Amino acid sequence: MSAKKGGSRYQPEETSLVANGKPAAAPVQKTGFKHFLYNKEEGSCLGRTAKSWFQILLFYIIFYTLLACFWLGCLYLFLSTLDYQLPRYHGPGTIIGVNPGLGYQPWVKSDPESTLIRFNTKDPESYKNYVEALDKYLEKYGNTTNTRTCGPGQSNKDVIVDGKLDNSTVGEACRFNLDTFAKAGCSKANAYGFKDGKPCIILSLNRLIGWTPEDYDGDVPAEVAGRYKKGSVAFNCEGTYDPDREYIGERQYVPPEGIDGRFFPYAVMPNYHQPIALVKFNSLPVNRLVQIQCRGYAKNVIYDIENGLGLVNFELIREDYPPKPRTEE
Repeated sequence: MSAKKGGSRYQPEETSLVANGKPAAAPVQKTGFKHFLYNKEEGSCLGRTAKSWFQILLFYIIFYTLLACFWLGCLYLFLSTLDYQLPRYHGPGTIIGVNPGLGYQPWVKSDPESTLIRFNTKDPESYKNYVEALDKYLEKYGNTTNTRTCGPGQSNKDVIVDGKLDNSTVGEACRFNLDTFAKAGCSKANAYGFKDGKPCIILSLNRLIGWTPEDYDGDVPAEVAGRYKKGSVAFNCEGTYDPDREYIGERQYVPPEGIDGRFFPYAVMPNYHQPIALVKFNSLPVNRLVQIQCRGYAKNVIYDIENGLGLVNFELIREDYPPKPRTEE
């Protein structure tokens, strides 16, 4: 039967046959991890030829080099805007503020959260850490390089302008001398009073750029009325609570007027000597804890007991027990 002209929809089947009538198999391609690692036919490693690897490595080397140069350029521009002698944000309305905080020593690094100073007059090991902490703290005052002896009428103001060291001057900070402390029995020679049961505690103000003590306009607070000196910062320590005030005993302030104003203001300068004062507790009770609060006194030292401004707290306990025998490890 012949197909109708023009109406045939017959399309020949396109198949590839082998001699036995079965379709030919497609060529087998090698696959697998080993083949991916190295393809001998294409000369590729991990899917890339040597030329491809060279091109991509060159691209990333150039890319990251330019990226690093861009980052270093931005860092350089940023650092060039910084003043290493004066913070950009300081003074009123900043986190640094205008009110110096109070600090004390000895502060033992092995127990930084503790404010308890506990010692036994019969056991030198009990106050060894405190003596070492004070030695370390006072060590810097032995270096008098780039410092000067400031007499009456001289102060750090002579070399500081707008909170920065005046480059037109020699720029030496006022030297702080520890001789007064040694004469009061607060030195390494007598373990800073600990071995006699009369511990010497260092009091200081935090470094605050541009800050200088201001004099009271009227009456001086009664706590320091007999010791206060104009231009200085006086200190007074009392028991925190009524029982503590009863047992705190005699206190000796060294020097009596506190920190002399010649050592202010602070500025970034070589070998700056931070001024300090001492309070010596001459008659602590035996085997009784005494909680102590010390305050700084100047017109511009703000006192706020709720926020802990202008004060510092610590505890003292003087023990008098025979030392326990220590076993060698």
